[in-house]
Amino acid sequence: MLRAYPGYCCICERSVSFSSESSWLREGLACSGCRSVPRERALALVLEELSPKWRKLSIHESSPAKRGISPKLKKECPGYIETQFYPGQPLGQVIKGFRNENAEKLTFADSSFDLYISLDLMEHVNRPDRVFQEAARTLKPGGLCLFTTPTYKERVQTQRRALYKEDGSVDFMGFKPEYHGNPVSDDGALVTFHFGYDLPELIGQWSNLDTRLYRFHDKYHGIIGEFTEVYACWKR
Repeated sequence: MLRAYPGYCCICERSVSFSSESSWLREGLACSGCRSVPRERALALVLEELSPKWRKLSIHESSPAKRGISPKLKKECPGYIETQFYPGQPLGQVIKGFRNENAEKLTFADSSFDLYISLDLMEHVNRPDRVFQEAARTLKPGGLCLFTTPTYKERVQTQRRALYKEDGSVDFMGFKPEYHGNPVSDDGALVTFHFGYDLPELIGQWSNLDTRLYRFHDKYHGIIGEFTEVYACWKR
């Protein structure tokens, strides 16, 4: 059954229609203009509210998408740098148009950026503690980390679902392997964590960043359905 809602896209910055032929609105409820989906619009909305002068700032986006907020950031912010991770390739070098960076061990200098952005990256990393430590290290004082990741409402505590071992093998922890789309590989991205409501506390323990969590049911901006959370973390 087709679902359609008129509204305003904060990425297109115009009146549009949001529609989906699927009941899974997180991936299906697309903007008639830029084809963005709810989590991308949610992050764009929080970005505009918390950092309206983002076009004049230095931004690092890890694992950008080809649609939604990522192309907008690239087009409108001269200080924007986009990175992808190509395992086995030299870090810090440009590969296939992207700077190759491992989010768990960035090559950027301390205090390099005003903003660190990622969309649905954190549930795929092996060591989220290191990712947030690196985000904090590379942010300037007062800098902001904005990201989306699925947060499971039935989970009070975060659950690890897979572990990359030092010998290159994967321990699936007794769970059936789960994969999401990967912008740089047709093999997909393995889900390593199902995050729970303890994630803000964990971020504080790992990195000393202060965190706010934003949730939405906002038809006007096309941000409805499951997993609409946006996390905002500050380096004080």
